[in-house]
Amino acid sequence: MTDGIQTPKQTVGAIVKGVALKTALLVSVAVAGILVFSFFQETGQRWWFLPTSVLFGGVLGLLNFRWLAIAVERVYLRKGAVPAVSNIAASIINILKLSLIFIILFIVIKWQLLHVFALVGGLSLCFLAIIWEGATLMKKTSKNSDK
Repeated sequence: MTDGIQTPKQTVGAIVKGVALKTALLVSVAVAGILVFSFFQETGQRWWFLPTSVLFGGVLGLLNFRWLAIAVERVYLRKGAVPAVSNIAASIINILKLSLIFIILFIVIKWQLLHVFALVGGLSLCFLAIIWEGATLMKKTSKNSDK
């Protein structure tokens, strides 16, 4: 592979790894906080309901982000990619990915397997990790450009 292609792929991999670590940290803190809260509350038999929902939401959000990174690597960063074909391929991949996530969320919500608001909270933690990683990269980039 050429350096022009290798560098963006390495950058995508580093970003995905950073987002994964930050998501794991945020979800771990949230689950631990909910478990502590559940310990002091008399919630009954389903003490696992909220922590599992946050964990599932975080994993689903991270999976969605990882699939997005794979699509970017395979569609836009491959050698000889044509912009028009790449845009169509990316659209198809994203429609399939979002359809699968919608089906998973529909089943989970319809059968009331998880708490809806905790699930949304877990998804939001992944989004927060993406923003955190972006801010970290912006800070590093501005620090390197000032030198």
